[in-house]
Amino acid sequence: MKIRFKNILRDPANRLLVLILFFITFIGFLLYIVEFGKNPEIQSLFDAFWWLIVTIATVGYGDIVPKTFLGKIIGIIIIMSGVTLFSLISGSIASLLVEWRIKERKGLGKVKFKNHLVILGWNNHLEKTLEAMGKFIKIDDYYIVLVNQAEEEDYENFKSKFPNLNIKFIHGDFTKENVLKRANISYAAYIIILSDTYGGRSLEECDERTLISILLIRTLNNNAKIFAEVIKEEKAKYILRAGADDVILGNEFNSILLSSALLSPAYHMLLREIASLDKMRVKLIPLPKNFIGKTFIELFNYFKRTSSSIVIGLVSMRKEFTIDDFLSSDSAIDNFIRQKFEEAEEDFFEEEKKDDYDLNLNPKDDYVISENDKYIFIIE
Repeated sequence: MKIRFKNILRDPANRLLVLILFFITFIGFLLYIVEFGKNPEIQSLFDAFWWLIVTIATVGYGDIVPKTFLGKIIGIIIIMSGVTLFSLISGSIASLLVEWRIKERKGLGKVKFKNHLVILGWNNHLEKTLEAMGKFIKIDDYYIVLVNQAEEEDYENFKSKFPNLNIKFIHGDFTKENVLKRANISYAAYIIILSDTYGGRSLEECDERTLISILLIRTLNNNAKIFAEVIKEEKAKYILRAGADDVILGNEFNSILLSSALLSPAYHMLLREIASLDKMRVKLIPLPKNFIGKTFIELFNYFKRTSSSIVIGLVSMRKEFTIDDFLSSDSAIDNFIRQKFEEAEEDFFEEEKKDDYDLNLNPKDDYVISENDKYIFIIE
């Protein structure tokens, strides 16, 4: 407690506020001693402080007034200094509120949330991770605390993209215990650690910082679920031993995998199994031409029956546009326009003729396969 009180007194505004409160308390007790037993209006310490506060605030109800000579002298002092004291108290309180707001905006404050989500680190996966979370959980029910060394401007720009989320910012190095304590890491329910590339850190340094932070977190919180992004695969086993519940190797699926881990371990395992590059469960193969004109359910049943594979979607080439798609054949104006295009001897639809594909995931059973459908995605 002594250390905390000394920290409070370091601020000039706090020292002034403490001094004013001490002065008011002293005057209140002094007035009570002087007036008690001689003034029927002051029968208790509360009566003395009531008169003191009403006078300092310049309200002046007049229900209690000093009767003794010393009491009136005290009254004169309080009346003459009341406006100044009230202004100083108001200014000190306003200063504390402004200071608190500035600290919060700069990420220098602390949070008192419990069962919250903490995201350590900053990289280009952060925004996508929060977007993906919205697809798996009701994210606006969570308090989210970001802990990193990003600049205030970067954080404000980031927060403006998620106006409906309860996001707080803690600025600092998340490998330091005092920074983690400001994020109330001891009471966090979920912790996601991103490879912190902010400020141009090397990839080697990112994994080392992740390992250090997990070791530190586990000394403060043994119950939180920790999911860590790892750059180098050989570091994954050490991070798991340090206390991470799961690791996600750096790739384009990180945002989805990190987010799905919050929903359910089973869901997370499913996505990672499908996206696993070494097993190559998902394959893209050419569409057998004999299925053109048939329905999707016929294609689905064929692959399920012959190879135990599941067809999950079609890749279609977009139709090429020609001048005839826009002009009719029975209009004099259209014939004139067609003639001018032919005279120009230039293909104005050249860009549209470049290969351009659409992905059609899980088409309806009665979807009729056309010549524009070129490939199929299957899960083996």
